[in-house]
Amino acid sequence: MTAIDMEDMEDKESGQLKNKTKEVSHQVEEVKEIMKRNLEKILDREEGIEHLQEVSAYLKDKAENFKRTSDNVARSYWWKNAKLIVAVVVIVLIVVVIIVLLATGVIPTGAPVGPVVTSTSKP
Repeated sequence: MTAIDMEDMEDKESGQLKNKTKEVSHQVEEVKEIMKRNLEKILDREEGIEHLQEVSAYLKDKAENFKRTSDNVARSYWWKNAKLIVAVVVIVLIVVVIIVLLATGVIPTGAPVGPVVTSTSKP
């Protein structure tokens, strides 16, 4: 082999090495871009998750407040209903007692009758 052949081979190897270096460098740049996009997507998802956590905490708080309020309203209406039932029972009992007293004659229904006086003759 001659010196020219050696130089040609070295030039070819050097050119191939430069091409491979450029190709690897290009692939590294592509991988870097893909990784940047992936990181941006991860950060966006993380923000979305944080937002969902805030919304779910808000909804949980509102649900607890609604439950507490609805329990109070239900309890209030139960007491109103109980009071109404007691009032109706008392009124019915009073009416029944009055009817029984009228029927037994404890409460007179007619005009008061004065004492019966008979006239007597003088002896």
